[in-house]
Amino acid sequence: MKATIVLGGNMYDDSSIEHFLKDAAAIGYEGVEIRGVGELQDGRISRERAEQIKGLLEGYRLAPTNLSLFAGNFACNTEDENKAELQKWERYLDFASTIGCGMMRLNPGFQHADEVSEDDFAKSVKWFRQCADLAADRNIRAVIEMHHGTLCDSADSSVAFVEAVERSNTGLILDPVNLYQVPADYGVETIKRLKPYLVNVHIKDIVGLKGAGYPWAFEYGDYVPHIGRYHRVIPKKNKTEERYYCHRLINQGGIDWYEVFRGLKQIGYGGYLTVESVSKPGSELPVHGELAQQCYNDVQHLLNITESSDVSV
Repeated sequence: MKATIVLGGNMYDDSSIEHFLKDAAAIGYEGVEIRGVGELQDGRISRERAEQIKGLLEGYRLAPTNLSLFAGNFACNTEDENKAELQKWERYLDFASTIGCGMMRLNPGFQHADEVSEDDFAKSVKWFRQCADLAADRNIRAVIEMHHGTLCDSADSSVAFVEAVERSNTGLILDPVNLYQVPADYGVETIKRLKPYLVNVHIKDIVGLKGAGYPWAFEYGDYVPHIGRYHRVIPKKNKTEERYYCHRLINQGGIDWYEVFRGLKQIGYGGYLTVESVSKPGSELPVHGELAQQCYNDVQHLLNITESSDVSV
């Protein structure tokens, strides 16, 4: 399976773009997924700074594969808020065009797919189309990360939304960890169904816990305050008993990565494999360059196992 290993910016949210790019290049990553946080949070990036980042990317020979943005959330917003999101999207399009990035993450709405109203679903489709059309003018994809707590929290809901948008430059990012938390299937049959729309795969790992005793445990609902820094989030109305998780190194948690890679090989996937692991200083996992190196080794191992094994059945 031929794929491009990309470093996501998550583990560098507390650092600089310069640090992030330097480490990615030194380790051997071919591309980077740049996060829309910190100095890039609202898309107000000067032309001078954009050109500077472009120069760094070119100097390190790193492809900017995706802008991982907190943009959109149309189902949960007022009309005025959606107009502001559209303007922010246009600012990011200028930045993406300058640095040569071909994908930008756009969120339909942080509301569970089984609880969104028909009107809010239609509102999200309308605004997403407008953003996708603006992106198409720049030859850029508007992509959706499959995520718990959103309109795209499973294969069914994700495909339904993309097909409702009806734009050829839309695509999906498969994130097995996000689906694991729903829980929703992320295995071979799901990957086969996603094949027409799959443009990126996020790779990290977590494991479910029995309770909150582990010092670095987090709740399923942890996404609500986390995403709430950037978007209005509508939590699930009929909340079930809280579930707990913690971060693990790739292939050492609850995700069956061999199943995922088997599915990717079966569909002939040749796109991006984007490391999205995170760690907090003081936890059991390494941080920054040490974690990025470990993740690179882990993904290479999975690719090697996939290539050397009979994974066609």
